[in-house]
Amino acid sequence: MSAITFDKLEVTKMMEEAIAYCSEKAGLGGKEQARKALQSGDCCVCEYMRHAMAQSMAEYLGSVDDTVKAIYTYEPEYATSADEAIPGRPNLSPGFNMIARVSRKSAALSSVVASLRSTLADEYERLGCCKANALCSELDVQVVDEGEVQKRTGYGALINSVYVRPLEVWSR
Repeated sequence: MSAITFDKLEVTKMMEEAIAYCSEKAGLGGKEQARKALQSGDCCVCEYMRHAMAQSMAEYLGSVDDTVKAIYTYEPEYATSADEAIPGRPNLSPGFNMIARVSRKSAALSSVVASLRSTLADEYERLGCCKANALCSELDVQVVDEGEVQKRTGYGALINSVYVRPLEVWSR
């Protein structure tokens, strides 16, 4: 893989597209109404936002690193055996939980994820949700290679789990 440069404006573009998606899916009258709903703490609109952002970030990661085979999202609350009620938003776990299935792990992908994580937090802070905490915009990407998936070890075990099937949001 060649050197990867990270463009912060790419995340701003993702956010704008996600806000438009929120507006459409929630039946709001445009991006400004979606922004107001997000700022007022409407968690339903935020879920649309999270979904659209997860898809955009997955597509971006796949486009900058050719070792990425697929990206999945999952909810860590469902990945435990606890019988406790699942907490509502704002989260007690990262807002974006993803698994990147790769042909081989690389430091370059980790670097891009770190840059994406930082820029995403800045963009979410500018939205100004009254209910948000720092975890709402936290990006957690677990990178697993084919060996981990085949042996069902670590996060590789979640990909084919009967009980906690992650949602594939992008694949090559």
